[in-house]
Amino acid sequence: MKRLKTLLGYYIPTFFEMQIDSTDDNMVISKMSNTDVTILFHEYVHFLQDFTTYYGLNNLYVQSEYIHSVVNRIYKNGKQFVVPFKINDNDDNLLLNQQICKLTAGDTEEASVYSINEIMEITDDLIKNPHINDIQSIVLNPNGDFRSFGALAIMESMAYIMERLCSPTGVQYSPDYPYRAAELVAQYYNKEFGNDLFKVLALCDVSLLNSNPGVCFINIAKKISSGELVINNAEELYDWYYNQPCSITHSSPLIFRQVFENLSSQVCQLLHSYIHDVPEQDAYHEWINHLINFAKDWRTNDKYFLLKMARQDDLKRNDCWGYTISRVGSPLMRNRLNHYFKLPYEGMKEGEDNVEIFNAIKEIYKLFSEGKKDCEMLKWCCNSPKSTPNELCKIAPWKKCNEDPLCPYAFLWKHWNLKTYEPI
Repeated sequence: MKRLKTLLGYYIPTFFEMQIDSTDDNMVISKMSNTDVTILFHEYVHFLQDFTTYYGLNNLYVQSEYIHSVVNRIYKNGKQFVVPFKINDNDDNLLLNQQICKLTAGDTEEASVYSINEIMEITDDLIKNPHINDIQSIVLNPNGDFRSFGALAIMESMAYIMERLCSPTGVQYSPDYPYRAAELVAQYYNKEFGNDLFKVLALCDVSLLNSNPGVCFINIAKKISSGELVINNAEELYDWYYNQPCSITHSSPLIFRQVFENLSSQVCQLLHSYIHDVPEQDAYHEWINHLINFAKDWRTNDKYFLLKMARQDDLKRNDCWGYTISRVGSPLMRNRLNHYFKLPYEGMKEGEDNVEIFNAIKEIYKLFSEGKKDCEMLKWCCNSPKSTPNELCKIAPWKKCNEDPLCPYAFLWKHWNLKTYEPI
């Protein structure tokens, strides 16, 4: 599990978890310092990347499929199961999808100063399967200061560009890699294009609308460098990309809008399937609908929305960011004091957001994938009237299924019919 991070915060993709290195206990955007609100904005951009890009949605899909697969396998393995839970077959393409996600993510090892002397495309063999034999990835400086340029560097670059454009008075210095990686790669192919932050921003965003962002970024940069693709402004890059056919395994080519609509609908169903037939959790389902409907609206009806947001240089008055918050709110956020916050979406009732469910899903995921048996939600539960923190949280949180009320972890464990199963 990789974190997207700045020096002053982090965001954990697919689990909607955000840390802000601030002591602000109000999180009222209009009253925050320029520095704090800029840190919040950077991590919020990562939150948006999670559910409004093809790459982010695909990660949500793969993560959810893993959890569902492990639970179903536990049912067949007896009352006790070993963690980390080992999956040795690729019957459901789970191992293949995880391998592809890892290869396309790239790395984020920081470098204060980074220059690019060579860019190479390499091919990696994939787990044997009937669909695809290999996949390409991008290597920067293969004979020197090596980096794998993929989705994570593009996401960090995009968030850092948004910081500089939307909050020039609050932005803090960040290392060249990964935060300027996309600019450096773009400049390698075409200096004029790479010096235009709006065009690089658009290239980052459309690359994340692809299943292999690093390779997509390079391929488009090459077309621009050779003159095959002429982009006069950032909007034209979206126009071009939206008209390109998208190749889908075992399917006829589709236009991007169709592909995005299909994947976002699949992910919506998977996220809803974590909880079913529990009226007390209706707010959870409502928030999922808000996320997916906003993503579809953006990508289908307002493809320049990110550029509109980027062209406003005062975060506290940025009506595009304000509109976004009004539509989807925020994930669960934590400050330096380990206090928790949530920005409400319009019409959300106080105390009825249930976003902490994703933190509990993350804890169970880490039990399955890493064998981690303690629950890191302890501090949150100590401040929650709906939880019962005790010693079991540190050693065996799945044993809390008989408590009343149920903490988020125990609720999911019981709801997933795992009450009689024990990890060892």
